[in-house]
Amino acid sequence: MRYTFLSAHAVQGISHPTGQADLPLFHDQASGVRVYLTAEGPERLYMLNRHLALLSMMLGAQIGNPLATNFHELLSAETQKVARMRADTIGSNPVVVIEFVGEVDATIPEHAREIGDFVICFDAFDKNALRAGLAPKVSAVLAGIRIGAGTPLEFRKVSDGTFLTSEDGRVVHSSTAEVGRAGVYISHPLGEQHQQRIQGDIQLALNAGSLERVMRLHTQSLTKGTDNYRAFVAAWSALEILVAKLFPKYQQLLSADLRALHPAPGLHSYLDRIGAVMADKHNLADKFTVISVYLDEGAGHDEIRSFRELKGVRDRLTHGEEVDEQELPTQAVQQLFDKYLRNHLRRDAAARGLARTLAQ
Repeated sequence: MRYTFLSAHAVQGISHPTGQADLPLFHDQASGVRVYLTAEGPERLYMLNRHLALLSMMLGAQIGNPLATNFHELLSAETQKVARMRADTIGSNPVVVIEFVGEVDATIPEHAREIGDFVICFDAFDKNALRAGLAPKVSAVLAGIRIGAGTPLEFRKVSDGTFLTSEDGRVVHSSTAEVGRAGVYISHPLGEQHQQRIQGDIQLALNAGSLERVMRLHTQSLTKGTDNYRAFVAAWSALEILVAKLFPKYQQLLSADLRALHPAPGLHSYLDRIGAVMADKHNLADKFTVISVYLDEGAGHDEIRSFRELKGVRDRLTHGEEVDEQELPTQAVQQLFDKYLRNHLRRDAAARGLARTLAQ
C-alpha cells in the first residue's frame, strides 16, 4: 500500500513571510522525496492534524456507532484545534516539510472503520519501523539544508507522521496502541480533592530548597518544544541527581530500622562493617534500591527492574550506541521522578509534623 510520511521542522535563520508561495527545495520523483519551505505549516500538515484529531476523538469516545449527526463538524473543530496547536509551536518561523512517498506492507484490519472518504484503524502496518528507517534520511535532508544555506540554521521539530492511501484512493489513518507518543491527552477537570492536594504539594515543593535545582532540570524535560532526546537526557539527569540526594537520608533510616529490629551486638557490628566497606562503593542502582524501600509504594522488585532497564537505555546512549530517539522512554523516567519526589516530600513533611507533635 502507498504511504506518505511527513516530517515538519520550524526553521530559524531563513525568512519566508506569510503569503509567499511554497519554496521547492528538492524533488526526486524516483526516490519519492520532496522537500519544500512553507509559511503555511499547519495547513500543509492537514492529514497529520486530522489523524491526531481522530485519535483524540477515539480516546474520548466521540466516535460512536452510529456516528453523531454532527460528527464531521466535531472532527473539523478538533482538526482546527490541532492546527492551532501546531501554529503555536511554529510561531512566526517558516517550516521545512520533508515528504517521503513509497510502498509498505499494510493490511487494513477487519475492525477498521470507514467514514466517508477515509478509513481509521489500528496497526495496519509497523509505523515505528518505517519512521526509524526514514530517520537517517530526514537528518540528511536537514543537514543538506543547513550546509547549503551557509548559515547556522536551527530546526525545531513540529511533527512527523504517516498516512496510507488505498488502491481506491481513500486515505487510511492507522494508529498504534502506543498512543502516549502521539502527544494525545484526555483532559479531566480537577476535583476538589485534587485541588487540595495540588495546593499542598506546591507548598512542599516551594519549601524543598535543597531540591530546587533538580526540580528545575526535571521541568526542562517537560517542555513541549524540547526534542525527545534532550528531554530524555534532562529527565534522566534529574532522576539520577534526585536518587543521589535522597540516598544518604534513607540509607541512615534503613540502618536505624535494621538495628531496631534486633539488639544483638553481632548485627550492629555487621552493619557497621558494611557501612564502612560500602561507604563510597554504592552504584546508582544500589542507591535507588535503598530509597525504594521507603518510597516505592509496594511496587518492589518490578520497579527496581524497571529502573535498571531505564538506566540501561541511558548507558547505551552514553556508550555511543544508536538508539532511536522516538523510542527513548522519556515519559517513564519522568513518571518515576514524579513518584519519588512526591513520596519523599510528603513522607518528609509527615515525619516533621510527627516530630513537632512529639516535642509538644
